[in-house]
Amino acid sequence: MEITQDMRQKAMDYKKNIASKFMLVEGAKIKSRICGEDYCVTRKIDGHLQCLFYNNGEAVMLNSSGKEKADKLKCLDMFVGFMGKAGVKTAIIAAELYLPREGGRPRCGDVQMALASDDTRDKLALAPFDIIELDGEPFQADHYKDVYAKLKDMFSLKAKNDKGQVVVKTSGLCKPVEMKTATSIDEVYNIYEEWVEGEGAEGLVVHNETHIVSKVKPRHSIDAVVIGYSTTERGIRDVLMAVRHQDGKYQMFATGSNGMSDEQRAEIAERLSSKHVESQYILSDSRGIAYQMVAPEIVFEVSFLELVSRGNDDKIKTNPLLTFDEKQGWLMEGMVPGVSAQSITFNRERTDKTPSETDIRISQLTDICPFEEPEGSTANLAPSTLLERKVYKKVSGSKVMIHKFLIWKTNKEASGKYPAYVFYHTDFSNSRKEMIKRDMAFSSDETQIREILSAEIADNIKKGWEEVKG
Repeated sequence: MEITQDMRQKAMDYKKNIASKFMLVEGAKIKSRICGEDYCVTRKIDGHLQCLFYNNGEAVMLNSSGKEKADKLKCLDMFVGFMGKAGVKTAIIAAELYLPREGGRPRCGDVQMALASDDTRDKLALAPFDIIELDGEPFQADHYKDVYAKLKDMFSLKAKNDKGQVVVKTSGLCKPVEMKTATSIDEVYNIYEEWVEGEGAEGLVVHNETHIVSKVKPRHSIDAVVIGYSTTERGIRDVLMAVRHQDGKYQMFATGSNGMSDEQRAEIAERLSSKHVESQYILSDSRGIAYQMVAPEIVFEVSFLELVSRGNDDKIKTNPLLTFDEKQGWLMEGMVPGVSAQSITFNRERTDKTPSETDIRISQLTDICPFEEPEGSTANLAPSTLLERKVYKKVSGSKVMIHKFLIWKTNKEASGKYPAYVFYHTDFSNSRKEMIKRDMAFSSDETQIREILSAEIADNIKKGWEEVKG
């Protein structure tokens, strides 16, 4: 199936539209924050959001950046089969792509690793949870239970048992997200206790009759160190918080000050005023005023409802990686894959904790939301080998466009921290607000990474493009 710009735009718009409708609710506050009488409660799955476009026996999956990250998957083939059996001509279905874990909940980071390995690709599963369009028309429903009923009808196998009774079964690799109904907020809370507190699910998504959608998650607490701050006339406005890697480097992951009393804001600002240090890393607050960096000494317990490893554009979140030197202050190492903390609150100062690699360890974050954790320098690892480099240019008046494609072998796959092969694409246009767009893909197989390169070139390089040699 040919991927059109309209399809890409619909995939990108969907994430933006549903994200704006979500109300983030702490699990302990379900009874005070959620209202209604008629609820549909679905189990939240920690995977990758995909929009599946189906057209008469063919289907493609696009992520919220409008990119096709995965094809030739067993679960996608099953999706096509279900659509055909249901008599659907065209459809756009929202689903979560995830890797099931026996005895544990799926993790977002598992998906990319699974896609890069032939051994695990066929274990990936789809959990459809919304119908965007059906047979060319937007799917309208008065209540989410109507959406779910249609999903269950489309993605179920119907057969007769020995007694001649019709039995409805679902496939493990392509089945609707798990759902329960509730008629009271107490029942919703009971489901939260069962799935989240009892079984360790990531959270719940709660729909009611007013079309308000609540994302319910437990609040997590960790210890982190203050590395910078900004002030108002009351004292602290915001502080920068960081955790540490085993090699001693600091990763900044959050800003905020919610939960501090006026007395605390004044007192902590005064204490920090004597801890100023120089810094290569400069960050400004929403007023355009630079944070004052300080020596890493004061440890706080902070809590949050959610750690997000990807943005609404499906791009991986990055955090500053810093080194602290007693004489030079903060030294910038670069940006590394990380997270963003949602709804952060300062609980208390931990005077019993130190800013050590143990007390403020980064695993406090990765245990909740895994992300690619850099472990210091790669100087002792083998250098990468460039396999192919292709550059194309197109000029139209004052408009200049450049596509650059690279594939390389990392020679670091034995470390367990790097894929064997990497594809990298930069898309430059001086006429766009976002001049440079980047995309990456990974594989354990050289043939596959070359196929990705060929497909991306074919998809992006049309008439009028000239290859740049040298």
